[in-house]
Amino acid sequence: MEQNRIPDARAIDRIVATYSDMLLRIAVNRVQNLSEAEDIVQSVYVRLMTARPRFRNEEHERAWLIRTAINLCKDYHKSAVRRSNVPLDEEAAAAFPEETIEVLDAVHRLPEKDRYAVYLYYYEQMPAKEIARVLGEREGTVTSRLYRARKKLKTLLKGDDHGNGTIPDRV
Repeated sequence: MEQNRIPDARAIDRIVATYSDMLLRIAVNRVQNLSEAEDIVQSVYVRLMTARPRFRNEEHERAWLIRTAINLCKDYHKSAVRRSNVPLDEEAAAAFPEETIEVLDAVHRLPEKDRYAVYLYYYEQMPAKEIARVLGEREGTVTSRLYRARKKLKTLLKGDDHGNGTIPDRV
C-alpha cells in the first residue's frame, strides 16, 4: 500500500484476504470461542472501514490490525457477556494443530501481557521488535516477558502428563 494512502475497497479486500486467518487465530487464542473470535475479526474490519486509517507501510498496517484485534478481545472480556473463563472449545481448537493445544492451554494460564507476547512470537512468528510496537512497549520489556513466560510455561508443562517441560523455538 502506498504511503499515507487511505484503504480503498481493493485494499480492504487484500487486507481481509491477507490477515483474516492470523486475526482469527489471535482472537481464538484470547477469547477461546470460535464464534466470538469471528465476531471480533469482523469488528476489526468494521473499524478499518469506518476509521479508514492511513498506513505508512504494510508493517504499520499489520500492527494496526493486530492491536485493534487485541483491544477488541480486551473489550470482550470486560463486557457483561463474558465474565468467566471458558475452556477452549472444540471448534476453536480446530484452528490450531492438535499438538499445540496443550501448549496453548498453558499459554492461557499466563498473565495477559505475557500471553500476547508469547502468542505473537511463537504462533505468528513476529520478532520482538514488532511485538513491542504492536503492544506499545519497549523491545527489552518484550524480551523480558518472553524469557519469564518461557520459564513459567516450562513449569506448567512439567506438571502435565504429556509435557516434558520444553518449549519449542518456534511453533
